[in-house]
Amino acid sequence: MSILSNVLGLLLGVVIGGLFAWMQMQALRRNELLEKQEKLPRLLRQIPGSGGRCAFLLIALVLAQVLFPSANLLWLSGGFLITYAVPFLLRLRVKYLQR
Repeated sequence: MSILSNVLGLLLGVVIGGLFAWMQMQALRRNELLEKQEKLPRLLRQIPGSGGRCAFLLIALVLAQVLFPSANLLWLSGGFLITYAVPFLLRLRVKYLQR
């Protein structure tokens, strides 16, 4: 495998993971705000939003594979996982340090 395919895979994974993490964090903030206002969202109200985010993820991963077939999928997966996990780990850390 060439270095270019590794870098391309990593870059695509970081972009897709970053966008997906941003969308998830926005939804989390919205739900926390509704919880503070005591307008607890029911499960059926949350499902359409989460379904749309999952659809975005699947479409983005398929498009990345179709548009950039030379991208290394292992590096793409690694970039996605790291970029997606970091914001949530930082948020968890802040949440538990506040207690």
